[in-house]
Amino acid sequence: MPEPHPSRRCMPELTEGEHWTRDELAALLADRFSPAAVGRFVWRSSVRSARIRRERPELARRAWGWAAAGGLAWVAGALAGAGPFRRRLRSGLAWWAACAVMLDWHLGMVQTPDGRPRQLGAADALTLLRAWLVPVALDSPTPLVCALGAGTDVLDGRLARAGEPTRIGRDLEGLVDACFAAACLRGAVRRGWLGAPAGAAELTRLGAGFGFALLVYFGRAHPPDPLLLRSARVTTTARVGALLLAGTGRRRAADALLLSASAASAGLIARALARPRR
Repeated sequence: MPEPHPSRRCMPELTEGEHWTRDELAALLADRFSPAAVGRFVWRSSVRSARIRRERPELARRAWGWAAAGGLAWVAGALAGAGPFRRRLRSGLAWWAACAVMLDWHLGMVQTPDGRPRQLGAADALTLLRAWLVPVALDSPTPLVCALGAGTDVLDGRLARAGEPTRIGRDLEGLVDACFAAACLRGAVRRGWLGAPAGAAELTRLGAGFGFALLVYFGRAHPPDPLLLRSARVTTTARVGALLLAGTGRRRAADALLLSASAASAGLIARALARPRR
């Protein structure tokens, strides 16, 4: 028998949850995302989420506790008169409620990559903290807020590698990162800290990358090429640096850094897309 390709030999086996997701996405694709098919997908997802909550009540309690703590913290900030929390009380609470629903719906993904159940941990908490900060970043992308987002991004990765990462952290962290980055960019442009062309270029690149990932995931029922994802992330450090420069009044330097990083990332993505598939 021929030897499998090295990349195939190191691929982990799919977990029960991953098999379920791929089967459901394949069914959606076969039915061309008809309203009835989408309704069945949402219903089956809800039923599976309810089953996970019954089977793992301690996990559900921690998720609900974190959701409640985040909501109370937002209200406390508003009552204390903190600008972003007071100005965006309703939208901030609505955003956090959506994050809580997303977490509850994906409790089945709180397991190790090989499918062993585990509890939400410190790395997951840091990812959720970054999600909680999205409305703050949209309102006031100060150097402190941007640095806090970047710091939690670095630290949650290290904590996950030091312990046992979860599938929810692995698969949803990219969505949180994109939301936080987009909020910072939009807020900086709105305040005049960052030029509109530079902000628009990076926002377009982020949006195109996210749209492509969704297209691949829902159109082929599997994640995008890891090489493509790595190519898209090369701007992360430069984007953080540009936002820090923008927040300290160095708009021209921030624009130049962000535009050059966006161009470099676009070139690497194009090369990854042109790479022959094996």
